[in-house]
Amino acid sequence: MTEILLWKFISIILLIFGVYFFGFAPLLIGNSVTKATLSVLSSFSGGVLIGTTFIHLFPEVSQSADKFRCSLGISEDYPIGELVTCVGLIAVMVIEYLVEEYERALHKGEIINHTDEDESSELIHDHSSHFVTDTSSGWGSYILVLALSIHSVLEGMAVGFAESKEAVVTLLLSIIIHEVLLAFTLGLKLFQDDKTVRQFVASLSFFVISCPVGVAIGMGVTASSIQADNLHQIVFIMKALATGTFIQVTFMEIIGPEFHTRYTSQLYKMLSLALGFIFICVVMYYLHDKPLQNFCEGA
Repeated sequence: MTEILLWKFISIILLIFGVYFFGFAPLLIGNSVTKATLSVLSSFSGGVLIGTTFIHLFPEVSQSADKFRCSLGISEDYPIGELVTCVGLIAVMVIEYLVEEYERALHKGEIINHTDEDESSELIHDHSSHFVTDTSSGWGSYILVLALSIHSVLEGMAVGFAESKEAVVTLLLSIIIHEVLLAFTLGLKLFQDDKTVRQFVASLSFFVISCPVGVAIGMGVTASSIQADNLHQIVFIMKALATGTFIQVTFMEIIGPEFHTRYTSQLYKMLSLALGFIFICVVMYYLHDKPLQNFCEGA
């Protein structure tokens, strides 16, 4: 048992260093490369997220939904996994809309107050023009942080559930490869949203600690008397909502805006996106033994 705890501790340290290294890479190299290169990298990240969503997350949501039905004694073959995923997608869209509308209202109020003080129509025009052209709230990167962190907690739980050194090592290799790719995607999104260094570090750190938190939760659950059925229900809801969030971020915050820019050829972006998708598909093929699937089968 002591050896297993040691390996779990080692896995946490390696995850932290690996995610920090790849997460900070866009910040370190971002100012030394062209916008065209960043555009291609962003398209590649979009492909990685597409593959993660549909090749990695959707099958796990389907498996978790089956266990969720069994735990509640539901016999109807209703697509409950897809339902909760869509709830997560729509909820994130509504929350982001409300936040942006609130920010616009605050900004508009500041403009009116400033205009009343100066009594200048020219100032009204200047400030209004700035308001129209600067409508991005930058909340997309924070939504991505939340989605990735929930996903990371669930993967960390798998390490916490592992009961042998071999299982810990196998899970560690698969999770590290997956997490560093997502860390680079997150770092690139934070860099493109022009976050301050403090915001960048805070967001990345939030993502970094999520996996160790998952490991701790998994170890705590293993040592407690929490019923497996209750855990299946929690894991299913978290995973399905996170998948809905992944869809929103992937298509509305990364791919959509990126393909409206003109920093490089659309063909290069399409090829980069396809390459990112193929790359993550190959990775998931060789890491097909899913961490949470292992846990659910053993529960």
